[in-house]
Amino acid sequence: MAARRLLDLSAFDGRLLDGLTFCRKVYDLFDQVRSGPNGVSKLRLRPTKLEKRLLEELLPLARYVQVHYGESRRIKVRWFSGSQPFDAILLSSGARVDHDFVPQRVLVEITTSVHQNEYLVREQIDRGGPSFGPEGISRDKKTGNIVSQPHVRHENELEADLADQIIARLKCKSTKSYPPNTVLIVDCIANTIVLEPEWKNVIERVKVAQAHLAFREVFLFDRITPQSATLGGK
Repeated sequence: MAARRLLDLSAFDGRLLDGLTFCRKVYDLFDQVRSGPNGVSKLRLRPTKLEKRLLEELLPLARYVQVHYGESRRIKVRWFSGSQPFDAILLSSGARVDHDFVPQRVLVEITTSVHQNEYLVREQIDRGGPSFGPEGISRDKKTGNIVSQPHVRHENELEADLADQIIARLKCKSTKSYPPNTVLIVDCIANTIVLEPEWKNVIERVKVAQAHLAFREVFLFDRITPQSATLGGK
């Protein structure tokens, strides 16, 4: 029996794949990395282009496809690993396209909304140390050691901070010139469990700021839970 060929980014780069096939291959790649040598550490620290693209682009794109793929919208995916002004092209067919609810072709840009200290949390956990979250974590400039202090959240602080984090990312992306019909996918990392009422509050705050209007559509999703939201733009 022939050995199973290992996946790498070439299995996706520039290839037109059915959306569900794309998702399966992305999850297979994730399992392959996780079960390989130092796999969990690689997923935390993302030392190579493969782990970075997997965590920061392929998995968010798969999340979007799984939410939107259905009997009235079939999706094909072409992802690119290069430096073009978008990350993927989606081709849709089905009743939703026939009735002009969604365009047949959209470009996709993928980004992450994350606290600036989140990388220290991942590094600290990978070292086996305790972490109380990104708010109270820092690196000692003399020793290089990471120090994590507890941070007590006040009422509604989680929602306000996460919404501000997302809005800042949307405003940053809106300063760039993207082609028409661009969908922005935002991987929202809160470093804690976001309950459904909290998530709804976050989305309402983002809507009020109107920072999503530079894009045809903005798809926001919570990394930890199944929660997501789609905001219509221009």
